[in-house]
Amino acid sequence: MTSNIAESLNAVTRDARELPIVELLEYMRILLERWTNKKLLKANGTFTYLGKKYNKELEDNMTLSQKLRVRVSIDHIHTVIDGVKRYIVCLENKRCSCGQFQLDELPCAHALAVLRHRNASYENYYSPYYTRERLLHTYEIPA
Repeated sequence: MTSNIAESLNAVTRDARELPIVELLEYMRILLERWTNKKLLKANGTFTYLGKKYNKELEDNMTLSQKLRVRVSIDHIHTVIDGVKRYIVCLENKRCSCGQFQLDELPCAHALAVLRHRNASYENYYSPYYTRERLLHTYEIPA
């Protein structure tokens, strides 16, 4: 069993495998440096509060949330109805019975439907690691 990063490295280092170990390591160092620089440039080109990937996911969830109905159970717990399916959302604990809210640490469509129903903002309900600022800190060179 391999991870995506291992598969990616295997694919791009296929030709370099025959090199002596020192040259192979230098090849891989340059490759990782190039990848990191590419991601830093992409992060610098992001002008949304969240990183592009997470902003897109949030927008997709907002679109999906438009067709959902919300019923209030108690103050922080709501039932969200999607056709015949029902989901329980607890805003206080940032949880949804679909599992996506707590897994992604980004409001799922059900949580966004509840927030829209309450006229509340989603800003307090996503992980701070998804912000552009934190993304840029990922590629900072330590002093």
